[in-house]
Amino acid sequence: MNTLTTSFRQLIGSLRFVWLIYGVTLVMGLLVALPFYNTLLAEDQNSREFLKLLDGFDYTVYSDFMHRSGRSISPLLSVSRWLGVLSIFMSIFFAGGILMLFSAENRRVSMGEFLAACSAYTGRYVYLFGVVLLFVLAGAVIWLVIGVLAGTLLSDTLTERGLFWIGTVFFGLFGLSATLILCIGDYAKILMFRNDEQRAFRAFGQAGRFVLANLARAYGFYILLIGIGTALFGLYFLIDGWIPMRNWPTILLLFIIQQTLIFSRVGLKIWWLGTAYGLYGSLPQPTIARLIATESTGQERTN
Repeated sequence: MNTLTTSFRQLIGSLRFVWLIYGVTLVMGLLVALPFYNTLLAEDQNSREFLKLLDGFDYTVYSDFMHRSGRSISPLLSVSRWLGVLSIFMSIFFAGGILMLFSAENRRVSMGEFLAACSAYTGRYVYLFGVVLLFVLAGAVIWLVIGVLAGTLLSDTLTERGLFWIGTVFFGLFGLSATLILCIGDYAKILMFRNDEQRAFRAFGQAGRFVLANLARAYGFYILLIGIGTALFGLYFLIDGWIPMRNWPTILLLFIIQQTLIFSRVGLKIWWLGTAYGLYGSLPQPTIARLIATESTGQERTN
């Protein structure tokens, strides 16, 4: 737990960078939200049907609106998809700067140093993202094939409810494998940062050996912070159910709560990378990875 508290103190000392990343996230969201809002105002034609959406999602209202105004909404949906891709890229871009914050320990990092670290590691982290995505997709295919085969073999003996639970179990196994791969990907970022590793596949393999050798702490803390983020989302949905959006004050209140949640999740992501950075330096490493790191350090001293 010392690593968690240490990284949390470093996070509190770097709140201006949390605000920076949150601000970028907010601006990208507004790029879609504001045109969407203006389009809805132009297309609703003073209809009161949209008021039904304040009490929850109504598929009839949605389908009628899309049938009538789908052509106006489609370009905005396309923009939102591209912004989703951009948000993934921005999370990759900021990773190097975030690791710079935690490597500096008690030294104050300037905005220029932060952005320089972001840009310096973007290229190799993009390649690493491709490697992680490849393993996640491979895991999805493997669990899908196994699940389909199991469902086919047991279809004559199980009811629909039984088949549903089989699907749920294999989906859960895929979720566990996907989170493990994502966790390994984050440790690969740290390894590439600390050891100046250029090759994404090699870094992913070394990070995989490290995580599997220290599974309880390396992967356990990752699951813990995912659980905290999930709990925050659950709390928001509870609050959303308690506060009906019937006027502007309640809408504004829920907007503030929503943005607080987004800010907290940005902080959680940064906190996790800081925790992983500390764990990588404190936990024992597999022999192969330790030898490679020693060789890299020796080469740097020689140069």
